[in-house]
Parts: sequence; structure tokens; C-alpha cells
Amino acid sequence: MLMCLPQLTSAQFKTAKINLFLTNASMASSATQICGFLAIPVKYKESSGASHWLYCKEHSVRVKTTGKPVGRTLFVINVPAFFTEDCFQKLFGEFGTVSKVFFHKKPTASVPEEETSNFFKKSEPVKGYKVAYVVFEKSSSLEAVLKLKWKTPKVLFGKQDKAPPSAVQRWNAAYDEQITAVADLQADIDDFMRKFDEKAKEEADNLKQSEGQADEDGWFTVTKKVRKPGLARKESVEQRVLQKESKKKAKKELLNFYTFQIRESKMNHLAELRHKFEEDKKRIAQLRQSRRFRPF
Repeated sequence: MLMCLPQLTSAQFKTAKINLFLTNASMASSATQICGFLAIPVKYKESSGASHWLYCKEHSVRVKTTGKPVGRTLFVINVPAFFTEDCFQKLFGEFGTVSKVFFHKKPTASVPEEETSNFFKKSEPVKGYKVAYVVFEKSSSLEAVLKLKWKTPKVLFGKQDKAPPSAVQRWNAAYDEQITAVADLQADIDDFMRKFDEKAKEEADNLKQSEGQADEDGWFTVTKKVRKPGLARKESVEQRVLQKESKKKAKKELLNFYTFQIRESKMNHLAELRHKFEEDKKRIAQLRQSRRFRPF
């Protein structure tokens, strides 16, 4: 029996599997709308015996973003791990141009940050089942997708297409990505530092130009210029700094103020006298051995 699900929340989405409610293929083929979601059957290859079901509807939220424009964005759930942007291009390409596809672990109105590095990712890659936001170039493409009755499974990889990578090949590719190429990593770091230096230089130039000039409200920008550079980070410099700090602490301490301090100072003084006495004994013994001992 086909069950109707309530509005999914982010917590319920993690465990929700809408396709489990389709008890047999005949019932699934007759059901194109499920609780406001359009059911789309897809096949991995023509030889596949089973179909996978995607569920989609128009993206409509209160928080609007330019990356996911209302009226041109399709919200898709139950997206398997092997689905990529090319798969959605093949699936919806006949209805119009797909400008962008965003993948998320759970529904969100925000747009992921654009990745600028192959090694230092701003966000973790989405693994396993996910949701997708398909952005069309025209609103008419979205309307055409939602009006169509998807009863025949759409084949993603036909005979004329290049054979899709198998699960083992995808695992091997993921393992190879974990091995870092030192040359590429160094080039990425150099590029990042170059952009950082250019940005710092630009900010310094803008700050220099704004000195002595009033803004719209009549305020002047005041900057602090350091004439002397900082100390070098050397071991000898660090030792001198630590010695100065210890001397400052010693000056602030109250000497022979408490009873235990007086007792400890006396014991330290006696220990110092004993140490000097032992050193004198050794020095006299050495002079006797060299026959240069002249007590008078």
C-alpha cells in the first residue's frame, strides 16, 4: 500500500527512503506524484533490471539566494552516490540548458563555497545518498520537467555512451586522490601565497591612499606605522627574553617576608657555603700535587 509522507524535516530526511513505500513495479509505474514530489524512474544502463526513483519538486523557500533562483531551480532527493552533474545533464538536457547543479548532504537554502584549491577544500565532499539542486537557464525548462509524466525509466548510459566507471574503479579513483602529488601541492601553495601577497599589497596601497582624506561622514583614517621591525625568531633571542622575564618576576617577589622564605634562604646559604668549601678543598689538593702549595 502506498503511504503518504508528511513534510520532511532535516532530521527526518537522513533516514527517509521514499522508494521503500513502492511495494511493486506496477504500483510504482502508475504513481507519478507522491506528496507533492514528482517521481522519476532512471536506469543506470539499458541492461539494468531494476530502476532507481528520484523525487523532485520546485525549489521554493523563504530565504532566497542568487545561486538557487526561485522559478528555475529543481529540488531532487534520493540521489544515489554515483550521480554526478553529467547525469543530470543527460536526464534533463532535452528540456533546456542546465546551468549548475549543487549537491548537499541535506536540504539547505545556501550555496556551497566555490572551491579554489584541489588540496585545501572549504567543505567536505558529499558521500553516499544526497540531495541535489538543479538550476536551469530558463524557467520554461523547469515547467516542462514538472509537467511530464515520467513512466518509462530514463537510461543514463546508453550503448553509444562511454561505459560508466564501476564501483571498483570509483574506489580506486578515490584511493588515488588520497595520494598527494608533491609538485602539484607546492604549485597550489605558491599560487595561494602569490594571491595573498597581491591582496595584502592592494590593501596597503588603499590604506595609504586613504590617509589624510576624510570619508563621507568627515572621519579621517588613522593608521599605526611601526618603524622598527620585530625581533628575529631565534633561540638566542628567546633565551634573552625569558631571562628578562625571570628577572622581572624576581623583582616583584617579596624576599624573606614569610617564615618559609627565611628558612629556605638560610638553607640555600649553608648549601652555598658547603659548595664553596668543597671547591676550596679541591683547589688546595691540586696545588699540593703540583708542589706549589705555599700557605705562608
